[in-house]
Amino acid sequence: MTTQSPGVDPEDRRKHLDFIQAVITRMSAASSNAKAWLLPVVTAAYGYALVQRADSIALLGLGATLLFAYLDANYLRQEKRFRSLYKAVASGQCDIEVFSLQPDDLPSEVPTKEKGDWPSGTPRWINRLLPGPNVWLSWSVGVFYLPFAVLGIVIAYLVHC
Repeated sequence: MTTQSPGVDPEDRRKHLDFIQAVITRMSAASSNAKAWLLPVVTAAYGYALVQRADSIALLGLGATLLFAYLDANYLRQEKRFRSLYKAVASGQCDIEVFSLQPDDLPSEVPTKEKGDWPSGTPRWINRLLPGPNVWLSWSVGVFYLPFAVLGIVIAYLVHC
């Protein structure tokens, strides 16, 4: 049984959790869409580069891969931040405003690793611009995009030589 913050109606808490879950679902769908758009773009770019022996097009495909990886990493970071918010609201142990959808409202005691951020002490501008290492090394970003990036480098090298 979870502890209840004083003055928070259990029905309000359930609705708040529904709202947070809806955001998490949207982030997950956006991540899937990024992967779905990447496949035809990269296939076309790498295929054209091989057929026409155009290394610049292979590099364009590599750039698209890196762009989609960055977008997907940001979606995953936001999803992790909202999952941390969900856990905090569900436990009722943190003082979070009812119906708040701001992961920044999480208390500083919540570990940054869970939120997908860089370790504490990292300059704020880096944390706002780039997802943390645990996001980049996750199976849904690193393992998915790395083979496409390596393939682009190999194709650009083969076509150039």
